[in-house]
Amino acid sequence: MKKRLLILTIIILFINQQEAHGQACCSSGTPLLSTMELPGTPPGQWQFVFTYDFNYLDDVIAGTQRVGESQRKRISQALLLEISYGITHRLSVSAMITGIQQERRVRSPLEGTTGEITRTRGIGDGIVLMKYTLHQQTIMDQRELSIGIGPKIPLGRSQVRIDNILLPADLQPGSGAWDLVFWAYGFKGFVPRSPTSLFGSITYRITGSNDRFGINDTGYSFGNEFQASFGAGYRTDTPFDATLMIRYRITGKDRFDGDFVSNTGGQWLYAVPGINIKLHELFQMRIDGQIPLYRNLKGTQLTTTFTSSVSFFYSL
Repeated sequence: MKKRLLILTIIILFINQQEAHGQACCSSGTPLLSTMELPGTPPGQWQFVFTYDFNYLDDVIAGTQRVGESQRKRISQALLLEISYGITHRLSVSAMITGIQQERRVRSPLEGTTGEITRTRGIGDGIVLMKYTLHQQTIMDQRELSIGIGPKIPLGRSQVRIDNILLPADLQPGSGAWDLVFWAYGFKGFVPRSPTSLFGSITYRITGSNDRFGINDTGYSFGNEFQASFGAGYRTDTPFDATLMIRYRITGKDRFDGDFVSNTGGQWLYAVPGINIKLHELFQMRIDGQIPLYRNLKGTQLTTTFTSSVSFFYSL
């Protein structure tokens, strides 16, 4: 009986935390979907992308309106490694592994003090995608279209506790659930008529559930997620190229034990300016940032103020 009361107390605490602060990021804070933007890989070739992503969350949004200052803020940092290999002219496989650090800070009412800090870190979830190139890019026809499908694999821990209290799902390094990911990528170049190019990617994630409390409930599941990124690139005669993307993201409400979780889900629109730096014929660097243009969130949520990332690309 005491054990059941303890579990019930933890559940109540968990639900209260979710209702007070909402779901801040994608699954466990790792930006998996927004970084899966490599096209199909040529046969016999390896491609590597190493990314550091910094996500600062200090905006409290109710619907479309920004409300007063939050007593909490979040910082999410992720390391992501994507490896892709070309099997045939049309078929390639990509795998991504991640490391994540989540930090939640509760502001102290006393001036000059930092307040309570909760920090978790560890291996995050991963993705494996099989990609198929529907239309291959050539010098004469600068168009490419690829599609992909694969699982998001729950590699990260999802049962981290502090003082024997199970932390909220969005502070865990991993989601504890298998998801199904659909992906598509398109590109159109105009060289030599114009140094500009157009590109875009679409991802959709169907989420599974994680039995966090083990008491015959149906578990916790993040809302299904859709992301679409469209942009343009401008090539120069220098090692520096510029890109500008618009990224749209929409998530459904999270579910716990079959019921919707309050203050989760919504729509986000970001501007993503970036700079590509050609360091070597086979080695490039990319720096970009994500600036919110529009948010329409369910209930009141703590959400992203800005993100920044740096990526290194290497082909072999």
